[in-house]
Amino acid sequence: MIARITFLACFGFGLTALAQDAPDPGKESLVDEGVLVVSGRPGFARAEEFAIFKRPDGGYTVLSTVTADDDSYVASGTWSYDANWRALSATGQSDVKGVKRKIEVKRETTAEGPIVRITRRTTPKDGANERLETFTAACDMNCLIAMTPAALPMSVMPRRFDVAKGGEQVFKWVGVSYTDDQVLLDGTATLWLNRMQKAGGRDISHWRFREDLPGPDGQTYQMNSHLWTDAERKLVKFGIGRNPKPSTIGIRESDENVSDQMPAE
Repeated sequence: MIARITFLACFGFGLTALAQDAPDPGKESLVDEGVLVVSGRPGFARAEEFAIFKRPDGGYTVLSTVTADDDSYVASGTWSYDANWRALSATGQSDVKGVKRKIEVKRETTAEGPIVRITRRTTPKDGANERLETFTAACDMNCLIAMTPAALPMSVMPRRFDVAKGGEQVFKWVGVSYTDDQVLLDGTATLWLNRMQKAGGRDISHWRFREDLPGPDGQTYQMNSHLWTDAERKLVKFGIGRNPKPSTIGIRESDENVSDQMPAE
């Protein structure tokens, strides 16, 4: 297990780079916090520390810090959501073996409709030839905003799921990578409730979702994944890849001993 970055200590955040985004403990209430331990394919092992705060306006602020087990990268991000868990904006930064990236995602209204504008500034290890890129994508208020490999953005889907409607529910998905040059401008995620499970005496919802991702050859590629949430829709576990054994598993550190009670089936 990697040495943890203790980024929550009396609401004082060790990540000074995100100090300007840190919630005010006098005004914002802590909703959830924890550590996701991620294992699986080589190079994917990491830990994600996170905290979720509710703001006085009813919206939510999500903070996440992802650290590779081999210390090859560290990435931190902040997402802002409204009271209905609709994404408003995101900011992030990373250090990947000395290559630094700063990311900003903002919503805008244009004559053609609502969009998100993604700005990414990449600074090489030697500090020379800094690169600034801007991308735009159609993105209404139902659109999800991701900064990978952070898992917290996908955990928003069960919170957004309309239980009364049921069935399969589709979300537009845009995203940008912390750790390389990948950008997703036109993805979708289809979510459905697979079944209920019991883990550690708790009721756990096992969700399945399918990502449809545009490829460079014009074809659409699919990736199947899993989410497990508790009765409050808090993320307990996730799995990337097909059942019965996803290739990458993330489990809340406090629930590692009951992971086997949440099979991907």
